[in-house]
Amino acid sequence: MTSHKVMKIFSGIKAVVGKFPNPVIAIGVFDGLHYGHQALIRKAVERAKRIRGTAIVMTFDPHPVRVLRPENRLPLLVSLPFRLKLIAAMGVDVTVVVRFTRAFSRLAPKQFIAKYLLRPFSPREIIVGDDFRFGQDRAGTIAFFEQAGKRNDFKVLSLKTKERGRKKFSSTMARDFVVNGQLRKAADILGRPVSLWGRVVFGDKRGKTLGYPTANIVPTGEVLPPRGVYVVRVRYKNKILEGMCNVGVRPSFHNKDCLNVEVHIFNFNQNLYGEDIVVEFLQKIRNELYFPSREALVTQLKKDESFSRKWFIKNKK
Repeated sequence: MTSHKVMKIFSGIKAVVGKFPNPVIAIGVFDGLHYGHQALIRKAVERAKRIRGTAIVMTFDPHPVRVLRPENRLPLLVSLPFRLKLIAAMGVDVTVVVRFTRAFSRLAPKQFIAKYLLRPFSPREIIVGDDFRFGQDRAGTIAFFEQAGKRNDFKVLSLKTKERGRKKFSSTMARDFVVNGQLRKAADILGRPVSLWGRVVFGDKRGKTLGYPTANIVPTGEVLPPRGVYVVRVRYKNKILEGMCNVGVRPSFHNKDCLNVEVHIFNFNQNLYGEDIVVEFLQKIRNELYFPSREALVTQLKKDESFSRKWFIKNKK
């Protein structure tokens, strides 16, 4: 995930400052940034290059479902910081994170266009998914948007984000696949492995005493694969590392309150506390188990390591 330039991030429309030549704006929540979302953002980057313009993404946080239907307790496919990293890696110039509130959801469509698009940007082109709706009661349709574009001198492109050929893409489908442990099917929709981005925090250092030191990440509400042990790839700075990861509550240590994500990286002994890493879940090894003794646990960890190393040899590209 590298990009040739630093993306500017504005938190809220009032924070937007500066003049942007020929803005091309992709708008969406982009939870998960699946293949369809990527196509939409890439189109914005491509169109901006063609007219020597500025590729801009407008995204929303929290997720509208979390605000309008909180009882759903929707888990995100990626956290906002991870979403911004993924967007930046696509060559976007500017991203605006608009705070989604009930008041914002009640804006009339023409108010949204005036306050969030025309005033700060004077866009040349707007790119949205073909199911995009905006404004109070979702009254802002693509046709409404196109009419507003004709009046205000911007073009509206709507792209199919839900399917390509026979392949269907949706955040809901990807979320269901992750929850059910169908990593390959989820990766087919996401266009990348099921991943978790997070900051490494202090653990209880128990792994180190077992000969398997771990980097610990506290999940922040993202959807995770089922509890168990996984073959993982870790991205840290510009390094791509191999390892294995436990997602669970560590029943052998009577720690049943909170979910832990613990990653053991092979052939690596750097201090990662406070560092950001991306963990990519590649293959499940086994379910989480209870071990009656330290020896039984270490024996199993050695088997897990052997499985993981063989998996990487077999799946080398």
